[in-house]
Amino acid sequence: MTVDSGTAAELRSAFAQDGYVVVRDFVPEPVLAEIRARAAEVVRSQPNAGGKFTNVTKGLEKSDHYFDDLLNSGSHVPVLEMLMGRKPEPTTASFFTKSEHREQIHPHADALEGGVIWIALDEANRENGCLHFLKGSHLRQEEFSHLDAGTPTDLSDHPDAVEIRMSPGDIVFFRPNTVHWSGPNQSGTERRGFNCFYVGDPFRHLTEEQRIALKKKRQQASA
Repeated sequence: MTVDSGTAAELRSAFAQDGYVVVRDFVPEPVLAEIRARAAEVVRSQPNAGGKFTNVTKGLEKSDHYFDDLLNSGSHVPVLEMLMGRKPEPTTASFFTKSEHREQIHPHADALEGGVIWIALDEANRENGCLHFLKGSHLRQEEFSHLDAGTPTDLSDHPDAVEIRMSPGDIVFFRPNTVHWSGPNQSGTERRGFNCFYVGDPFRHLTEEQRIALKKKRQQASA
């Protein structure tokens, strides 16, 4: 998919101000079908590859060259580069499944800088645990620095909270330091998504002491 100059300007403005932007019908169905099939095969071969979150399988690019190609040269990459104003630094590709009521990811921010894409492989809505963003939160990082993906925090009534309903093929581009979360799936059907992180080394600006402290904090959170 190509983006004309007028649309590009609108997307850049929204991305800079809100910290995210949704593009509808970005990925064609044949590509979605291949992502679903190949991701399912990776999950079968390496279950529980998402750490403390059982519904996440990370590092798809290490198991299948197809995902390595998507991560490095998918059609979303030039759009993300346009939004960020610089070349994205590929980190990893992940597959998200949400079929159980208990699976949810609480409000958090992922890194200091970079970009993330999330592609809907199924319908995503409030009932089955769609993404939510806190609009403009990337501009107020200190205010939300205490949030952790594994710690419940209710931001549903926050005035800047936005529900992102998506159809298969829709894509959302967002800054990793924009607060985001997804609730439990209460629909009884599966909700799948594919994403790519472009954050390079998110800790490169930290001192060694800060790196060690952050590592300890993450270990404690996942224990």
